Amino acid sequence: MSSLLPMTTRRLIIWFVFSSLVLAGCTARQTDRSIRVVRVKVVADPIWRGNDPLWRETARDLLRAASDYYEERFGIRLVRQATEAWRVEGTTTSSVTLMKSLKRSYPRAGGDQPHDVVIGLTQQPLNFYRGGRARADRLGNCTEGLGNYIVSHVGETFSHGDELNHDALALIHEVGHLLGAVHTDDPESVMHLNFDFRTGFDGPNRAIVMKNRLCPFAEADHAAGKREPRPGS
Repeated sequence: MSSLLPMTTRRLIIWFVFSSLVLAGCTARQTDRSIRVVRVKVVADPIWRGNDPLWRETARDLLRAASDYYEERFGIRLVRQATEAWRVEGTTTSSVTLMKSLKRSYPRAGGDQPHDVVIGLTQQPLNFYRGGRARADRLGNCTEGLGNYIVSHVGETFSHGDELNHDALALIHEVGHLLGAVHTDDPESVMHLNFDFRTGFDGPNRAIVMKNRLCPFAEADHAAGKREPRPGS
């Protein structure tokens, strides 16, 4: 019949309508998951500051790498509010000791404070078998709030855009704990107990982080009185 559209034209119309529906669905899925902003204060111990004149840049870029990782996978963005010098007396092999020092130096985070998390970066001679090389103050949850503190070792200069190194992956691991992720035996997961080079994120921990991603952060001065740092974080 002459009133019918040519076959090619009809196919083009069907393709256009189908493509529009797919794009609309993708847009809806993207806007459904809003970005969760986590406000971070980064502090550096005197040993690292003395050894690395670029410590401020490295601190900034390590946080940006961790932020990229969590934003891509979970819609969680780590935003640096401040970078400061952290006063630590003497030396220690224990991240437990450093965590206590960090909490004393910065007793308030979360709640109505201008930052949710304090990250202490160090070049103290931490021993993996005596207090760990990196540590989060607690496993976050929606009932008591997400965690507030991280102590992590920095071994080398790092620039944003470089391949992830062990320092960046250790920080990513500890951020996972703040959001509730636990250790796993998954050989590909960054949440594995040891600090071998792993960049994946296992399914069970992915579900935990997605469940907790919008939960409030604890008020650190109260949370600090409840819990001591966990060994082997």
